Amino acid sequence: MKKNREEGHLRQVHSWNMLGPRSVIFVTVVHACLVWSTSACAAAASTVPVGEIALDSEGHLVLTDSHNTTTLGYVLEQLKQLNSVVAAQSSLIQQQQQLLQPHDCSAVRGLDFPNHITLNAAGTAAVYCDMEHDGGGWTLIAVSSDDGQDTWTWSNRLLWSTDTSTFGSLNHLQHDFKSAALHSVLFRDVLFVHSPSGVWASYHNVSNGTLTFGDFVAGVSEQCYASSDSGFPLTAGNFTPTALTCGDTSLYFNAKDRDGQTCNQIHQLVGGNDFYGPGWNSVGNNMCPFDDVGVFGSLGPCSIGITEGNGEYCAGPFSSVPAVGFGRALGLNTAAPASGGNNMRVFVR
Repeated sequence: MKKNREEGHLRQVHSWNMLGPRSVIFVTVVHACLVWSTSACAAAASTVPVGEIALDSEGHLVLTDSHNTTTLGYVLEQLKQLNSVVAAQSSLIQQQQQLLQPHDCSAVRGLDFPNHITLNAAGTAAVYCDMEHDGGGWTLIAVSSDDGQDTWTWSNRLLWSTDTSTFGSLNHLQHDFKSAALHSVLFRDVLFVHSPSGVWASYHNVSNGTLTFGDFVAGVSEQCYASSDSGFPLTAGNFTPTALTCGDTSLYFNAKDRDGQTCNQIHQLVGGNDFYGPGWNSVGNNMCPFDDVGVFGSLGPCSIGITEGNGEYCAGPFSSVPAVGFGRALGLNTAAPASGGNNMRVFVR
């Protein structure tokens, strides 16, 4: 690229030579001369090196080994302008790459984009994005539904952690669903949206952004929570606690049923109604905290006594009403049973 500049009788010509992978630019400047006549100046002009331009650690162009201070100011000004152009082009390329191959829904946050996109991080798997709740940018990882299908069961509880199986369809999100994104998208925040009520709850900084949701759940041992201050506090949402949630809105993982006693006592006697994966504090037929949490506060996997039954939410002989997260405790499951109308969507960001 050549640039000519004339200011009165001062004429400078800069020659820029890009050296490809080395990312180094050599600059030579035709010696500035006072133009008494075009032919005299041309005859007197000589090319002298000004120095080398290289990329620093942050990708900015810098002048090194300067040999000529007369033209240094002008060259530095040109570098400043060139840096601005390079930075703008780099930012544009990065945005285009994110649009073409986003790693999660947060990459297209704030943009006019369809709810269904294909993630680079999840191979060719399509995902569903939520751009409405708590700033948007949420990637759907699962749906737990009272749809008459026993999918999220205690026997299948590792679907929330180490079992990478997927099921369901983005075209039928009123049914049980699991996305490959549960095992591929790194997350910090979690969002839960209940249907048909529209009640939602988001929890920030559940993870540190280096784990997938499955990895995170796998790293949590079964917990005998003693109080509500040991969970992840609610960040945003319209989830209002009641007596059946023990006045608590925090999020918990892999919780044991205390049943009014210590977890060890109740499990030694008859086993408990535990839950696996995400869930909430609740009270059943005993007292707070964490009583029959698998029945009243789970997203499916619930143990039924010492038999460790295989129904979602401990449904069947123990309970005919599904938990669907905090839906049962808050009286939100108003759709017909087994219709899929009562469900909860789980998103990460």
